[in-house]
Amino acid sequence: MTTTAEPAAAEPAAGPGDVRSADPDSAESDSAESGAVDTGAVESGAADTGSDTGAAEPGAGCARRPGRPRERRVDRAIVAATLEIFADDGYHALSMEAVAARAGVGKATIYRRWPGKKELVIDALATLNDDLLPARESLPARADDRIRAILRHLTDRDSDTLIGRITPRMLVYSVSQPDLYADYFDRVIIPRRRWLHEILRESVRRGDLRSDLDVEAAALALVGPTLMPAHSLGLDTNTDPDGHHDLADRLFDVLWSGLAAAPTDSRVDERQAIRR
Repeated sequence: MTTTAEPAAAEPAAGPGDVRSADPDSAESDSAESGAVDTGAVESGAADTGSDTGAAEPGAGCARRPGRPRERRVDRAIVAATLEIFADDGYHALSMEAVAARAGVGKATIYRRWPGKKELVIDALATLNDDLLPARESLPARADDRIRAILRHLTDRDSDTLIGRITPRMLVYSVSQPDLYADYFDRVIIPRRRWLHEILRESVRRGDLRSDLDVEAAALALVGPTLMPAHSLGLDTNTDPDGHHDLADRLFDVLWSGLAAAPTDSRVDERQAIRR
């Protein structure tokens, strides 16, 4: 496939997890070449004013470096287009041309950021973890409410959500595309696993969960059932919008007794010491 990509040496190497940012002038030339307007408007709804403010946009989840707001809008549009095409049609059907068309940019704009399709897809998939930190900060303080909230977060990913459409594909690719899945595992699964493990360990340290808890097994017990789409379990989330929460609550009722600290845990001992 012939592209107008510049030599790779002209692009500084991006660190792990970076969504690459191009030279500001590149997007302007790409738009002229392709006849497309680099608005990022396909997904962000923001018009490209060509402003050169240098100000960072709040919540720019996919921009990893300082840059002009226009460039970040372009990055977000490319990533969003990649995820939508990947979720709808899969890896093999995804092409740089299709991404460029949906994002409203020229192919050269994409190639200045990513050297190829696989790198683009993996960087886009890595943005699925952008909700991890906000999700943790919003968790309840009580351990039982926290575990229930985690289960609700994990089960809220059915076929009407982006991650709910992508996860089944990745399960298939773990067999048919092992190289792609290996990168996905490192960039998406491992960070999510660490996120959950740390939450569980923190609850153990606080005495809310049993002191001998097998964190790895507990995480598998929490995550495993949520990989099955709710509709496969007979829950119609179209007619019952609370179906995801119902599944989370049912899983909690089964799992909580195996996670919770015994009645003679450190908190009970402390209360007894205070009464003495």
